[in-house]
Amino acid sequence: MKKNGFVSTTLIYTFFIIFLALMIFLINSYSKNRFMLNEYKDKIKDSYFTSDNLDLNLYFMVYNEVTKEYELEYNMPKQGYVYKEDYSYCKNGSQIVMEDGKIKVKTSKKDSCYAYFEKEK
Repeated sequence: MKKNGFVSTTLIYTFFIIFLALMIFLINSYSKNRFMLNEYKDKIKDSYFTSDNLDLNLYFMVYNEVTKEYELEYNMPKQGYVYKEDYSYCKNGSQIVMEDGKIKVKTSKKDSCYAYFEKEK
């Protein structure tokens, strides 16, 4: 065994190899845990994302003949009004349709939708 001052070269190489193996193990463990953490985050998000807790704002805009403007109403007009599909829209690209006298919104994310109505002629 060749001596290099106080510590032999074999001892230096042994510690270097152990250090290198430990670093490889730690990096591999960190990357695996990071991947698993992201996977768990996605699963948790998907489990909470149901139609029960979907954040959707639906605004009913009704045309006022006196002011010649659309005004916000708190309820959907019952009778005597026509749904204006051309004007109705959602800010984040969801689909808003009227089927069987009911407004239906097809969405998978938070959104604000505006349904426009005018008096029937």
